Amino acid sequence: MPQLRIHFTDRDFARMRLRLKPDLMWEVVSSAQILQHKDDDLSFGAWRRSVRELAARDPELRTALHTVVTAAPHAAYFPDLLTPPDDLCGIDQCIDAVLSAGPDRLRAEIDLVRPASGPQASRVDDLARGRSPALRQLREALRVYFRSVIAPHLPTIEAGLSSDVAPWIQRYLHDGPEGLLDALGPATRWDPPVLSVDHPLDRDLHLDGRGLVLIPCYFVLHHPMALADPQLPPALAFPIRTESRLLAAGRAGGDHLTALLGSTRASILRSVVGGSTTTGLAKLVGVAPATVSHHTRILREGGLIATEREETFARHLITPLGLRVLAGR
Repeated sequence: MPQLRIHFTDRDFARMRLRLKPDLMWEVVSSAQILQHKDDDLSFGAWRRSVRELAARDPELRTALHTVVTAAPHAAYFPDLLTPPDDLCGIDQCIDAVLSAGPDRLRAEIDLVRPASGPQASRVDDLARGRSPALRQLREALRVYFRSVIAPHLPTIEAGLSSDVAPWIQRYLHDGPEGLLDALGPATRWDPPVLSVDHPLDRDLHLDGRGLVLIPCYFVLHHPMALADPQLPPALAFPIRTESRLLAAGRAGGDHLTALLGSTRASILRSVVGGSTTTGLAKLVGVAPATVSHHTRILREGGLIATEREETFARHLITPLGLRVLAGR
């Protein structure tokens, strides 16, 4: 299989990051590609059926699906602008970032996925030229697609990512960045200073001190995906394990962690993987700060989290024991 060879320098290790929450646009793009091919991966069967059933009843969703899969075809290339590099909050911010691409970039990238003929060719041509009706149509399609196809499954997506990423964080804590790169899965091979990745196209990517953002992705399948333009901030979206998806889907109605800790403490433990303040946890979990303090005290006494005091606020961090519990070990 062709390989993407990612070349690291010492500075790249220092600037490497692991994203700890779902990247909404990578999930949108990769899920749209999954809908375009028949793969036997067990983790997506029920999801595909639910999308088909929804689309059969909802003409607005059918239109959105058609627009999204046209912009993000199942092919070796899809427009980089669909997966903006910033760590954004909320689908509206993500869509704003997608549509903020300048006219030259919009035309260059969209032209590469324009059908040679047919009714869609002129619509894609309008989008490539930044015409307002086409941009509005893409904006609305992305909103409808996310609301109908991704948002209802976000708890499952978050659970799958959390359980899959926990062992990688442990590898990073014990072995540093190289330990993490060595644990990314069978589609990658770490041979310092080069990370080789199974990829649709054979090419080299020199990070040149920019670092690399590693993005675990629920809907990326088989092999990691990278941006086509080497001048953009480097990012690598890679699939979580099939078993993590299946376990997350099976736990959607009540997982082992919720049974062990209760729903609020389980949500707090998942939310502190990347570190969070009491106020931040209250917003994420949807309870009062005093309630968060009660639960974090119990989790801290159980050795699952640690708390750092900084002037007027407390920052909560997951412990190695907490990571093992989160990973179901």
